[in-house]
Amino acid sequence: MEKVSLSITVTTLGLLFFVILCSLPVSLSFLQLYLFALIGSLLWMVITILKNGKPSSHTFDDRFYDDADLGPH
Repeated sequence: MEKVSLSITVTTLGLLFFVILCSLPVSLSFLQLYLFALIGSLLWMVITILKNGKPSSHTFDDRFYDDADLGPH
């Protein structure tokens, strides 16, 4: 689970830094390169979650959302 947390943290912080950079006078080519790096980190995050994430023990019919018991009435 440590790999999942690391990938989520790095990708989120990279996105926040990108938003900050967009408001500063930075060259457009640098922002484009940074955006491509963010897309790569997003793919890394998704693959890490799919490979190392813990699946839910509930089915869709048991719980519509995994965090609340909202099964069929």
